[in-house]
Amino acid sequence: MELEEFWSIVERARAAAGAAADQPRPDGQPDVVADALVAELTRLPLSHIVAFDQTLNEVMDQADTWDLCAACWIIEYGFLSDDGFSDFQAGLVGLGRVAFESAARDPDSLADHPAVRQISASEGRDLWIGDEALQFAAQQAYEQLTGDDEAFWDAVESAESAATAPPPSPEPADERWDLSDEAEWRKRLPRLFELFGARRLALD
Repeated sequence: MELEEFWSIVERARAAAGAAADQPRPDGQPDVVADALVAELTRLPLSHIVAFDQTLNEVMDQADTWDLCAACWIIEYGFLSDDGFSDFQAGLVGLGRVAFESAARDPDSLADHPAVRQISASEGRDLWIGDEALQFAAQQAYEQLTGDDEAFWDAVESAESAATAPPPSPEPADERWDLSDEAEWRKRLPRLFELFGARRLALD
């Protein structure tokens, strides 16, 4: 799937979600962007749904850097795991193309996003950018159209077998740095560091 088509689908879902598309996701609340994305995808042919999922993985791989790992750590309450970072990358997609590409170029730019600023001002731990449901939107749409909860994975496996591009690396592409080095946090993510303060940097 071409990037323009991919982002057009995402932006239609964001438009359907309304103002909630640029707000953090409250714990336990319906995921309006992911739900809207499922609805958008059910309007597409099955092959396009699989292609969307493939492109989603490729787009998320553009946000696979150690600096964004650090940004995730700060914004997501000092929590960082493989699954948590994937959710964070998917959540960046849900913020739209402009926000996603800006964050991929400069993770510290997330300090300007209203969702991040809302999280920084919150006292509890119930607001998130991470969006696990968005990662499975294509699967849900496919299942809604076919009534078969295994058909999507069979289609993905067939598409992957036909693909010529190598799979993305499981490790971030940039040079790894010591996430326990506070001086590096201040240098690489100064605005996020200032916005959230040391309370997010419990690295023990």
